[in-house]
Amino acid sequence: MKRALLITLLLFCGVAAFAQSVTVNDLANVANLSNAEAHNYLTLGKKFKRQYIQEIDGKPIEHLNKIGPDNKEETVVIGVGDRLPSGSMLRTVTYTTSTSQHILNLIAQAKHMGLTQKLHGSDAKNDIFFFDNDFFHIVIFLNHDNISGSVEVHQKEYLGFD
Repeated sequence: MKRALLITLLLFCGVAAFAQSVTVNDLANVANLSNAEAHNYLTLGKKFKRQYIQEIDGKPIEHLNKIGPDNKEETVVIGVGDRLPSGSMLRTVTYTTSTSQHILNLIAQAKHMGLTQKLHGSDAKNDIFFFDNDFFHIVIFLNHDNISGSVEVHQKEYLGFD
């Protein structure tokens, strides 16, 4: 009995040590938040820390970083977006990781969430996956060398009818 308990404990510890920090759902949620709310969500809940802020066209772009126990780096960029004539902002969130397994997990999550896969293609450096729904356009890049990749979540303008 003690042996089974020890094995179970070791399995959970192993899963936690190699778990990724964000999910596709997290990235989509962050795309819906203001910069301050997204910063709080990532720093308090997901344990990212601010790496630096750069200003582009008068907008602050924040780069957040997390280094895992195995020195694998994950980065999230928030603050990028386009202002619509109505005054609302369509945000883009970019997640980059140096662990290809994280990208493969995000691809599986996107498929499991019911997002429509519009394209699976390739260029000189990456395999490219396009996923889409009414609210988001998600582009996932997985390097051919299977070392790293990135995810871009683009918020779409939703036209609702009353």
